[in-house]
Amino acid sequence: MSDRSAILDIIKKEASFNLISHMLPDGDSIGSLLGMGKSLMLAGKNVKMYTPGHIPRKYSFLEGAELVNNEIIIEDQEITTIVLDSSDPDRLGIFKDAVMKSKTIINIDHHVTNQLFGTLNHVDSNASATGEIVYGILEDMDLEINEGIAEALYVAITTDTGSFKYDNTTPLTHQVVAELLRFGLSPGNLSQKIFDERPLSFYILLREALSSLEMYEDHAISVMTISKDIRERSGASTDELEGIVNYTRNIEGVELGILFYVESENEVKIGFRSKRLDVSVLAGKLNGGGHAKAAGCRMQGDFESVKARVMGEAFKMLHELQA
Repeated sequence: MSDRSAILDIIKKEASFNLISHMLPDGDSIGSLLGMGKSLMLAGKNVKMYTPGHIPRKYSFLEGAELVNNEIIIEDQEITTIVLDSSDPDRLGIFKDAVMKSKTIINIDHHVTNQLFGTLNHVDSNASATGEIVYGILEDMDLEINEGIAEALYVAITTDTGSFKYDNTTPLTHQVVAELLRFGLSPGNLSQKIFDERPLSFYILLREALSSLEMYEDHAISVMTISKDIRERSGASTDELEGIVNYTRNIEGVELGILFYVESENEVKIGFRSKRLDVSVLAGKLNGGGHAKAAGCRMQGDFESVKARVMGEAFKMLHELQA
Protein backbone atom coordinates (compact mmCIF):
# COMPACT_ATOMS: atom_id res chain seq x y z
CA MET A 1 0.00 0.00 0.00
CA SER A 2 1.56 3.29 -1.01
CA ASP A 3 0.43 6.89 -0.98
CA ARG A 4 4.08 7.80 -1.55
CA SER A 5 3.52 10.64 -4.01
CA ALA A 6 1.03 12.39 -1.73
CA ILE A 7 3.36 11.91 1.23
CA LEU A 8 6.27 13.51 -0.62
CA ASP A 9 4.04 16.47 -1.49
CA ILE A 10 3.11 17.00 2.17
CA ILE A 11 6.72 16.72 3.35
CA LYS A 12 7.77 19.27 0.74
CA LYS A 13 4.92 21.68 1.47
CA GLU A 14 4.49 21.68 5.24
CA ALA A 15 6.76 23.43 7.73
CA SER A 16 6.16 21.43 10.94
CA PHE A 17 6.08 17.73 11.81
CA ASN A 18 5.84 15.43 14.79
CA LEU A 19 7.83 12.22 14.24
CA ILE A 20 7.26 9.16 16.40
CA SER A 21 8.27 5.52 16.50
CA HIS A 22 7.21 2.49 18.53
CA MET A 23 7.64 1.34 22.12
CA LEU A 24 10.61 -0.84 23.05
CA PRO A 25 12.55 0.91 20.27
CA ASP A 26 14.99 -1.12 18.20
CA GLY A 27 17.68 0.00 15.78
CA ASP A 28 15.33 0.46 12.84
CA SER A 29 12.83 2.54 14.80
CA ILE A 30 15.49 4.83 16.28
CA GLY A 31 17.60 5.01 13.13
CA SER A 32 14.61 5.84 10.94
CA LEU A 33 13.36 8.44 13.42
CA LEU A 34 16.71 10.21 13.67
CA GLY A 35 17.54 9.87 9.99
CA MET A 36 14.32 11.47 8.80
CA GLY A 37 14.07 13.92 11.69
CA LYS A 38 17.57 15.35 11.31
CA SER A 39 17.25 15.61 7.53
CA LEU A 40 13.96 17.52 7.80
CA MET A 41 15.58 19.84 10.35
CA LEU A 42 18.42 20.58 7.94
CA ALA A 43 15.77 21.46 5.36
CA GLY A 44 14.47 24.14 7.73
CA LYS A 45 11.45 22.22 9.01
CA ASN A 46 10.22 22.47 12.60
CA VAL A 47 10.52 18.89 13.83
CA LYS A 48 9.84 17.22 17.16
CA MET A 49 10.81 13.56 17.65
CA TYR A 50 9.26 11.12 20.13
CA THR A 51 9.37 7.51 21.22
CA PRO A 52 7.48 5.82 24.07
CA GLY A 53 10.11 4.93 26.65
CA HIS A 54 13.80 5.71 26.41
CA ILE A 55 16.36 5.06 23.73
CA PRO A 56 18.39 1.92 24.52
CA ARG A 57 21.92 2.68 25.68
CA LYS A 58 23.55 1.03 22.67
CA TYR A 59 21.86 3.51 20.31
CA SER A 60 22.40 6.60 22.46
CA PHE A 61 25.59 7.49 20.57
CA LEU A 62 23.61 8.36 17.43
CA GLU A 63 23.59 12.04 16.54
CA GLY A 64 20.37 13.68 17.71
CA ALA A 65 19.42 10.96 20.21
CA GLU A 66 19.28 13.59 22.96
CA LEU A 67 16.54 15.40 21.02
CA VAL A 68 14.07 12.51 21.21
CA ASN A 69 11.32 13.05 23.81
CA ASN A 70 9.27 10.47 25.66
CA GLU A 71 6.56 12.75 27.04
CA ILE A 72 2.95 13.12 25.90
CA ILE A 73 2.78 15.12 22.68
CA ILE A 74 0.68 16.80 20.05
CA GLU A 75 -1.04 19.78 21.53
CA ASP A 76 -1.61 21.12 18.02
CA GLN A 77 -3.68 18.53 16.15
CA GLU A 78 -3.12 20.37 12.87
CA ILE A 79 0.57 19.41 12.74
CA THR A 80 1.17 16.35 10.58
CA THR A 81 2.41 13.31 12.49
CA ILE A 82 4.79 10.89 10.77
CA VAL A 83 4.74 7.42 12.35
CA LEU A 84 7.82 5.32 11.55
CA ASP A 85 8.29 1.55 11.78
CA SER A 86 5.09 0.89 13.74
CA SER A 87 2.74 -1.79 12.43
CA ASP A 88 -0.25 -0.67 14.51
CA PRO A 89 -1.27 2.23 16.78
CA ASP A 90 -1.08 0.11 19.94
CA ARG A 91 2.71 0.03 19.53
CA LEU A 92 2.73 3.79 20.11
CA GLY A 93 1.96 3.23 23.80
CA ILE A 94 1.17 6.43 25.70
CA PHE A 95 1.21 8.42 22.45
CA LYS A 96 -1.53 6.41 20.73
CA ASP A 97 -4.50 8.62 21.56
CA ALA A 98 -2.69 11.86 20.74
CA VAL A 99 -1.39 10.50 17.44
CA MET A 100 -4.75 9.16 16.33
CA LYS A 101 -6.33 12.60 16.90
CA SER A 102 -3.90 14.24 14.46
CA LYS A 103 -5.52 15.74 11.41
CA THR A 104 -3.00 13.99 9.16
CA ILE A 105 -1.10 10.81 10.00
CA ILE A 106 1.64 9.62 7.65
CA ASN A 107 2.39 5.92 8.24
CA ILE A 108 5.79 4.78 6.92
CA ASP A 109 6.67 1.14 7.57
CA HIS A 110 7.84 -2.18 6.15
CA HIS A 111 5.99 -4.72 8.30
CA VAL A 112 3.71 -7.05 6.34
CA THR A 113 1.30 -6.93 9.31
CA ASN A 114 0.87 -3.14 9.14
CA GLN A 115 -2.75 -2.14 9.80
CA LEU A 116 -2.65 0.85 7.40
CA PHE A 117 -3.89 3.17 10.14
CA GLY A 118 -2.57 6.36 8.58
CA THR A 119 -4.40 9.06 6.71
CA LEU A 120 -1.68 8.31 4.14
CA ASN A 121 0.25 5.05 4.14
CA HIS A 122 3.57 4.10 2.58
CA VAL A 123 4.11 0.47 3.56
CA ASP A 124 6.61 -1.59 1.58
CA SER A 125 6.99 -5.10 2.97
CA ASN A 126 9.72 -5.80 0.42
CA ALA A 127 12.00 -3.24 2.06
CA SER A 128 14.60 -4.67 4.43
CA ALA A 129 13.93 -1.93 6.99
CA THR A 130 11.98 1.26 7.44
CA GLY A 131 15.38 2.96 7.28
CA GLU A 132 15.71 1.76 3.69
CA ILE A 133 12.38 3.43 2.83
CA VAL A 134 13.41 6.64 4.59
CA TYR A 135 16.64 6.73 2.58
CA GLY A 136 14.63 6.48 -0.64
CA ILE A 137 12.39 9.37 0.43
CA LEU A 138 15.33 11.60 1.34
CA GLU A 139 17.05 10.82 -1.96
CA ASP A 140 13.95 11.40 -4.10
CA MET A 141 13.30 14.73 -2.37
CA ASP A 142 16.96 15.75 -2.63
CA LEU A 143 17.06 16.29 1.13
CA GLU A 144 20.45 16.53 2.79
CA ILE A 145 22.17 13.43 4.15
CA ASN A 146 25.27 13.98 6.28
CA GLU A 147 27.46 11.57 8.24
CA GLY A 148 25.15 11.55 11.29
CA ILE A 149 22.05 10.86 9.20
CA ALA A 150 23.88 8.19 7.19
CA GLU A 151 24.99 6.52 10.43
CA ALA A 152 21.42 6.46 11.78
CA LEU A 153 20.07 4.91 8.58
CA TYR A 154 22.94 2.40 8.46
CA VAL A 155 22.08 1.31 12.01
CA ALA A 156 18.40 1.02 11.02
CA ILE A 157 19.20 -1.27 8.10
CA THR A 158 21.97 -3.37 9.62
CA THR A 159 19.96 -4.16 12.76
CA ASP A 160 16.78 -5.19 10.92
CA THR A 161 18.76 -7.42 8.55
CA GLY A 162 20.75 -8.99 11.40
CA SER A 163 23.94 -7.52 9.97
CA PHE A 164 22.78 -8.64 6.49
CA LYS A 165 22.27 -12.25 7.57
CA TYR A 166 18.48 -12.36 7.16
CA ASP A 167 16.57 -13.17 3.98
CA ASN A 168 15.07 -9.67 3.88
CA THR A 169 18.48 -8.47 2.64
CA THR A 170 18.13 -7.62 -1.06
CA PRO A 171 20.32 -6.18 -3.82
CA LEU A 172 18.70 -2.80 -3.12
CA THR A 173 19.67 -3.11 0.55
CA HIS A 174 23.33 -3.42 -0.38
CA GLN A 175 23.05 -0.58 -2.89
CA VAL A 176 21.60 1.73 -0.24
CA VAL A 177 24.23 0.72 2.30
CA ALA A 178 26.98 1.28 -0.26
CA GLU A 179 25.77 4.86 -0.67
CA LEU A 180 25.63 5.37 3.11
CA LEU A 181 29.18 4.10 3.53
CA ARG A 182 30.38 6.88 1.23
CA PHE A 183 29.88 9.22 4.19
CA GLY A 184 32.90 7.72 5.94
CA LEU A 185 31.13 5.34 8.33
CA SER A 186 33.06 2.62 10.17
CA PRO A 187 31.16 -0.69 9.84
CA GLY A 188 33.52 -2.40 12.28
CA ASN A 189 33.07 0.21 14.98
CA LEU A 190 29.30 0.32 14.52
CA SER A 191 29.01 -3.47 14.55
CA GLN A 192 30.97 -3.62 17.80
CA LYS A 193 28.66 -1.06 19.42
CA ILE A 194 25.31 -2.49 18.33
CA PHE A 195 25.92 -6.24 18.08
CA ASP A 196 28.88 -7.31 20.17
CA GLU A 197 29.40 -5.09 23.18
CA ARG A 198 27.00 -5.81 26.04
CA PRO A 199 27.06 -5.00 29.77
CA LEU A 200 27.78 -7.80 32.22
CA SER A 201 24.13 -7.72 33.33
CA PHE A 202 23.11 -8.94 29.86
CA TYR A 203 25.21 -12.09 30.24
CA ILE A 204 23.87 -12.72 33.73
CA LEU A 205 20.35 -12.44 32.29
CA LEU A 206 21.30 -14.68 29.35
CA ARG A 207 22.57 -17.30 31.80
CA GLU A 208 19.19 -17.30 33.53
CA ALA A 209 17.38 -17.53 30.20
CA LEU A 210 19.49 -20.46 29.01
CA SER A 211 18.91 -22.29 32.29
CA SER A 212 15.16 -22.17 31.57
CA LEU A 213 15.53 -23.79 28.12
CA GLU A 214 12.84 -26.32 27.20
CA MET A 215 12.70 -28.41 24.01
CA TYR A 216 9.53 -29.71 22.36
CA GLU A 217 8.50 -31.71 19.31
CA ASP A 218 11.75 -33.66 18.95
CA HIS A 219 13.80 -30.48 19.44
CA ALA A 220 11.98 -28.58 16.67
CA ILE A 221 10.68 -25.96 19.13
CA SER A 222 12.80 -24.34 21.83
CA VAL A 223 11.45 -22.15 24.61
CA MET A 224 13.06 -19.86 27.16
CA THR A 225 11.34 -17.95 29.95
CA ILE A 226 12.39 -14.84 31.86
CA SER A 227 10.42 -13.09 34.58
CA LYS A 228 10.58 -9.45 35.57
CA ASP A 229 11.99 -10.52 38.95
CA ILE A 230 14.82 -12.45 37.28
CA ARG A 231 15.62 -9.49 35.03
CA GLU A 232 15.73 -7.08 37.95
CA ARG A 233 17.93 -9.43 40.03
CA SER A 234 20.40 -9.63 37.15
CA GLY A 235 20.64 -5.84 37.07
CA ALA A 236 19.55 -5.83 33.42
CA SER A 237 17.26 -3.23 31.90
CA THR A 238 14.37 -4.13 29.59
CA ASP A 239 16.60 -3.03 26.69
CA GLU A 240 18.84 -5.99 27.36
CA LEU A 241 16.06 -8.43 26.53
CA GLU A 242 16.69 -7.56 22.88
CA GLY A 243 18.54 -10.37 21.13
CA ILE A 244 18.07 -13.07 23.75
CA VAL A 245 15.26 -14.69 21.78
CA ASN A 246 17.70 -15.33 18.91
CA TYR A 247 19.46 -17.95 21.00
CA THR A 248 16.33 -20.12 20.85
CA ARG A 249 16.41 -20.23 17.04
CA ASN A 250 20.14 -20.75 16.72
CA ILE A 251 20.05 -24.26 18.19
CA GLU A 252 20.67 -26.88 15.52
CA GLY A 253 17.45 -28.58 14.42
CA VAL A 254 15.14 -25.90 15.88
CA GLU A 255 12.47 -24.54 13.53
CA LEU A 256 10.75 -22.23 16.01
CA GLY A 257 12.19 -20.37 18.97
CA ILE A 258 10.05 -18.68 21.62
CA LEU A 259 10.93 -16.35 24.47
CA PHE A 260 8.37 -15.63 27.19
CA TYR A 261 8.95 -12.52 29.27
CA VAL A 262 6.60 -12.47 32.26
CA GLU A 263 6.09 -8.77 32.83
CA SER A 264 3.56 -9.21 35.65
CA GLU A 265 1.00 -11.67 37.00
CA ASN A 266 -1.36 -10.67 34.21
CA GLU A 267 0.86 -9.75 31.28
CA VAL A 268 3.33 -11.74 29.18
CA LYS A 269 5.42 -10.57 26.22
CA ILE A 270 6.34 -13.21 23.67
CA GLY A 271 9.05 -13.15 21.01
CA PHE A 272 9.15 -15.58 18.07
CA ARG A 273 12.05 -16.48 15.79
CA SER A 274 12.08 -19.07 13.02
CA LYS A 275 14.10 -20.58 10.20
CA ARG A 276 11.29 -21.52 7.79
CA LEU A 277 7.99 -20.76 9.51
CA ASP A 278 6.23 -17.43 8.95
CA VAL A 279 5.96 -16.32 12.57
CA SER A 280 4.19 -13.10 11.59
CA VAL A 281 1.17 -15.36 11.01
CA LEU A 282 1.62 -16.97 14.41
CA ALA A 283 1.93 -13.59 16.12
CA GLY A 284 -1.08 -12.31 14.18
CA LYS A 285 -3.25 -15.06 15.62
CA LEU A 286 -2.29 -13.74 19.05
CA ASN A 287 -2.93 -10.07 18.21
CA GLY A 288 0.73 -9.36 17.54
CA GLY A 289 2.78 -8.81 14.41
CA GLY A 290 6.20 -8.54 12.87
CA HIS A 291 8.19 -10.21 10.12
CA ALA A 292 8.21 -13.69 8.62
CA LYS A 293 11.22 -14.81 10.67
CA ALA A 294 10.92 -12.44 13.64
CA ALA A 295 7.69 -11.41 15.33
CA GLY A 296 6.08 -10.99 18.71
CA CYS A 297 3.01 -10.21 20.75
CA ARG A 298 1.83 -9.13 24.16
CA MET A 299 -0.88 -11.12 25.95
CA GLN A 300 -3.01 -10.57 29.05
CA GLY A 301 -3.47 -13.38 31.53
CA ASP A 302 -1.48 -15.57 33.89
CA PHE A 303 1.67 -17.18 32.51
CA GLU A 304 0.45 -20.77 32.44
CA SER A 305 -2.70 -19.88 30.50
CA VAL A 306 -0.79 -17.69 28.06
CA LYS A 307 1.90 -20.32 27.54
CA ALA A 308 -0.70 -23.04 26.90
CA ARG A 309 -2.38 -20.94 24.20
CA VAL A 310 0.87 -19.92 22.54
CA MET A 311 2.26 -23.45 22.53
CA GLY A 312 -0.99 -24.80 21.11
CA GLU A 313 -0.72 -22.43 18.16
CA ALA A 314 3.00 -23.18 17.81
CA PHE A 315 2.45 -26.94 17.68
CA LYS A 316 -0.28 -26.47 15.10
CA MET A 317 1.95 -24.35 12.87
CA LEU A 318 4.87 -26.78 13.13
CA HIS A 319 2.64 -29.74 12.24
CA GLU A 320 1.39 -27.86 9.16
CA LEU A 321 5.01 -27.31 8.09
CA GLN A 322 5.83 -30.98 8.56
CA ALA A 323 2.67 -32.24 6.83
